[in-house]
Amino acid sequence: MVYHNVMEMVKVVVQLKNDVNTLPASEYVTVVKSVGMTLRCLIRSVDDILPTLHKSIRTEIEGTQKLLNKDLAELISKMRLAQQNAVTSLKDECKKQMLAVAHTLAMDSKNLLDAVDQARVRASVAKPTTP
Repeated sequence: MVYHNVMEMVKVVVQLKNDVNTLPASEYVTVVKSVGMTLRCLIRSVDDILPTLHKSIRTEIEGTQKLLNKDLAELISKMRLAQQNAVTSLKDECKKQMLAVAHTLAMDSKNLLDAVDQARVRASVAKPTTP
């Protein structure tokens, strides 16, 4: 489920990237809300497997989850800035900043997947595949 939810996160970030130039600024909320809901599902899927992992490993994963929540807060902040500057000369720069934060969110989601996979292998909950 974690893998599936990370892939969903990548999809909604790509959707945001595609929509940001075509949607009016007032509609950014809808796309960012979709990112937030996807992040919630991702974190929930990680929370479901946390009890199977060693406490020291959990701390690392929980730190990554906090980072993702900070990324989302930053995305919301950049979205508001883009909305406020939608009719100014700063419009394009604000959109770029919003997209950069969305990209960071997708990358940090992937890093969470890597951390979970490594933790599961170390905890012998999952076995790495051999070529």
